[in-house]
Amino acid sequence: MPKAPQTKTLETQPIALAWQPESRRHFAVGCVDGRVEIHSTKQAQPLARMYHGDRGAASAVAWSDGLCAGFGDGAVCCWDTEGGAKAWKAKGRGDKVTAMLSTRNLLAVGDDSGRITLRDARTSGDRSPSISTQPHADYVSGLCAIRDEVLVSAGADGVLAAMDLRKGLKSIGETDPFEDELLSCCVTPHSVIAGTATGPLLVWSRKDLDKEPSVIASEHDSVEALVAVQDVVLTGTGDGVVRAYEEGDDASLTDLGGVGAHGGFPVEVLAKTSGDELVASLSHDNVVRFFDATNASRIKQMLAAASGSSDDSDDSDKPTKKKAKKEAFFDGL
Repeated sequence: MPKAPQTKTLETQPIALAWQPESRRHFAVGCVDGRVEIHSTKQAQPLARMYHGDRGAASAVAWSDGLCAGFGDGAVCCWDTEGGAKAWKAKGRGDKVTAMLSTRNLLAVGDDSGRITLRDARTSGDRSPSISTQPHADYVSGLCAIRDEVLVSAGADGVLAAMDLRKGLKSIGETDPFEDELLSCCVTPHSVIAGTATGPLLVWSRKDLDKEPSVIASEHDSVEALVAVQDVVLTGTGDGVVRAYEEGDDASLTDLGGVGAHGGFPVEVLAKTSGDELVASLSHDNVVRFFDATNASRIKQMLAAASGSSDDSDDSDKPTKKKAKKEAFFDGL
């Protein structure tokens, strides 16, 4: 397995990142000044650079048939990366794009108001139909998918929601609101995981999603990014550390230790290649860092001296719910 590439310093701060499908070398970033760039891990200068006028920061990026980006004013734009031309654009409603996910030729876009919009990534635009729903009362902090059929969203209102991608975002269920903000989410072969603003991870087993989540306590605060790579879950936290957890068949998580750091700045983005070979991370600087997260065995070899688990999980670490609710999360999934 090749080693992870060296860190890459960009001209301006990137705040969103997505790997080109089927590539472990090319990736796109959205930057704080509104530019969208395509980079190679092997080349210093960007391969391409796109702008979309004075739309605010390029706060989200995703690959579909082309490269799509969401902006601070809510606009979404897609480019044909082969020809460099703009394929389509959709005006926003003024609410910043906060999350974006491409799956099954569909583009799901979450915004600052808690709304999620679903578009056909191949033909979308202002004149093409889109479907919207509002599962959250605060901004959408994360989007992930189960089997490309169910869209899962995390919100700063403390709610994790599920919608059917095959039925126009029809609601499948949602959790009661936790008092803790949910800042990130990911799906693994065994579980659905959400990261909280105070540090604990909430883990729902996919074998029984109606049950209350397990709570993985931690001493660090704010899990702002999550990504699952085979049997490993990586977290990006407010103290600037990227941590690795090994997932068991029973959806349990074992802390393996830190695999990298961003100099004390919060790690806000983690993105993996489609082949699960590399993970890239972003923080409050101009640097893109890369990690080899092939599997838990490889990480254990690198962190044998520092590996440890955090099994102290008392009731005081558990986020509490604001109110009781009769229906169960994912009821009927």
